[in-house]
Amino acid sequence: MSHWTRLILALIGFTWYLGADILKGVTVALALTIVLIAVQRLLSVTELFDTILEGFKSMLLPLGTVVAGFMLKEVNDELGLAPYVIGVVQPLMTPEFLPLVTFLTIALIAFASGSFWGIIVVAMPIVIPLAEAVNADLSLVIGALISASAFGSHTCFYGDSTVLSAHGSGCGAIDHALTQLPYALLAAGAASVAFVIAGYALG
Repeated sequence: MSHWTRLILALIGFTWYLGADILKGVTVALALTIVLIAVQRLLSVTELFDTILEGFKSMLLPLGTVVAGFMLKEVNDELGLAPYVIGVVQPLMTPEFLPLVTFLTIALIAFASGSFWGIIVVAMPIVIPLAEAVNADLSLVIGALISASAFGSHTCFYGDSTVLSAHGSGCGAIDHALTQLPYALLAAGAASVAFVIAGYALG
């Protein structure tokens, strides 16, 4: 078993042991990594701290972008973006088309706001009662919500997953988002057709 495998297992184990707190798990795993490197003398003390500093510096830009994305999410939440858009498209929400309209609407909001799970939390209390009111298939509507979140996560260039993935692969966030866009649009098109078919079949 490699050192990296042990460290990943330590990260998972500490995160679980500390009550599924990822921040605490990462902190303990990083501390363990520093101790192992020092004990095995893989780097000198000077090289170790220089590496830590360089790693911290390299993460400032992506972390700043992620923080700005969360600020934009908070602004959109305060403005009531999700309830407003859902209210505008509500007349289109028939039992057959509710999954499709939900998917397209939430995907647009997720892409524009950079908020993925947050959008689901906001939209769920609105969309579920609406689905029950028009007698639409509830599992299909919830699936549309989750699918829309996945679409936004893969295409929003300032979303946390895109920014961190781009930094890890050594490319720009916009470049990374553009590489994902054709696949995400293809999947969204197929999902839209499937939601219409399923909406008529189950509605």
